[in-house]
Amino acid sequence: MSERKYVTTVGVEVHVELATRTKMFCSCLNAPQDVPPNTAVCPVCLGLPGSLPVINREAVRLGVVAALALNCAVNDRIWFERKNYMYPDLVKGYQISQIVSPLGGNGWLAIIGDDGEEKRILINRVHLEEDTARLSHAGDNSLIDVNRSGAPLMEIVTEPVMRSGREAEEYVRKLRAILVYNGVSRCRIQRGEMRVEANVSIAPEGATRLGVRTEIKNQAGFNHMRSAVEYEVRRHAGVIESGGTLHQETRGWDDANQRTFVQRSKEDAHDYRYFPEPDLPPLKIDPAWVKEIGAGMATGYEDYVRGLLDHGLSPADIEALSRNDALGFLRLAAADMPEKTPLFAKRLVKDVFALANSTAMALDESKLRPAAFRDAALLLENGKIAAEGFRTLLDLLYREGGAAEQVARGNQLFVETDHGAVEEAIRKVFAGNAAMVAEFKAGKTAVRNALLGRTMKALGKKADPRVVSGLLDEALKNA
Repeated sequence: MSERKYVTTVGVEVHVELATRTKMFCSCLNAPQDVPPNTAVCPVCLGLPGSLPVINREAVRLGVVAALALNCAVNDRIWFERKNYMYPDLVKGYQISQIVSPLGGNGWLAIIGDDGEEKRILINRVHLEEDTARLSHAGDNSLIDVNRSGAPLMEIVTEPVMRSGREAEEYVRKLRAILVYNGVSRCRIQRGEMRVEANVSIAPEGATRLGVRTEIKNQAGFNHMRSAVEYEVRRHAGVIESGGTLHQETRGWDDANQRTFVQRSKEDAHDYRYFPEPDLPPLKIDPAWVKEIGAGMATGYEDYVRGLLDHGLSPADIEALSRNDALGFLRLAAADMPEKTPLFAKRLVKDVFALANSTAMALDESKLRPAAFRDAALLLENGKIAAEGFRTLLDLLYREGGAAEQVARGNQLFVETDHGAVEEAIRKVFAGNAAMVAEFKAGKTAVRNALLGRTMKALGKKADPRVVSGLLDEALKNA
């Protein structure tokens, strides 16, 4: 880019798949990748003649949660339109979406801007729609899986107020954290549950109109989006300064070559021939219901993070919790005992994330539930299970699920409280290691830890180190 100064303008559109059990307009299972291809389908998904859509109440509720979390006003009367276009993955030939009266809008999300100050990213709209089917390509053949068709989507559209790829990346990262924290979506980018599109333009400083806009579709990650935006800014400037003409178009991102490429000329709303969905009447959203949803929501994301700092958690621990999508999990685990938040956070960071790494299974893909995790951590803290038993219990809960006490009892993980059993184990260790006992009596006290370790091993996962240590010292004194 030359010394000529330009102002970059970026707006972001984000699609997220809502965490509902069923699809947006039918009762098919909302599990596109978890069941065999083309098995979670019905006449509604396929748009067969005579089939009628029905709005998923839970999808609307999650949309309201998202709107409130993003400081949006929720409209009390919404309706759906048909967005008409032809594409191989759109089996009906149209998509049910919203344009005239979306679920909500006029919101904001705060980030740290390029100048180091807090900046509000204005949110134009939050609306609901359905997903398309999924295409896969093998050589000259293309296969279609309709499982994803009709999955509930929410689109969040900002105003064009970001000034760099860095600000866009900051916004999307923060947005994802808020949505996951509030249980709106799991936002697993690698599974297509969050898709990011950036609209980029540049204009000379002082210009009164925005420049020609290009849209970069379906970024595979936050860093990709930032790189794509920065590339487009350079490309726009190069075209302008070479005397060329910029075209409004949709472009993709080639990460291997670090460049964008043309996909198609950009459509505008009139190209889609929107008209009201004839099979769905307008939906009235009761303000009292919205108020009830708001009252039942979690503490705001930013307030919760500040509260964790007040509880003594380090910024590094909070970053680890956020990076592993565990803030919402921690909030639920500590809901009835907030004073235990530091304990639960420590166990998540130290033990649960280690399990996630060793099993290659993220927390939200495991069968561990907040209540079971809480109970397991309390069993350890109260001395009812030992550290080794806790790790075994956590592993079982992570892989197989269940209630902590029931799983601990079924696997005989509760500590041995019978002093007689511990004393018997100590006697056997002493008998098998008479030389070590003699060394201890002769003043070589370092062998005491070796005797403790062998006693613990003899007792297995049921040993309470505090009890064993005390009884061992007593036995050595009298040996």
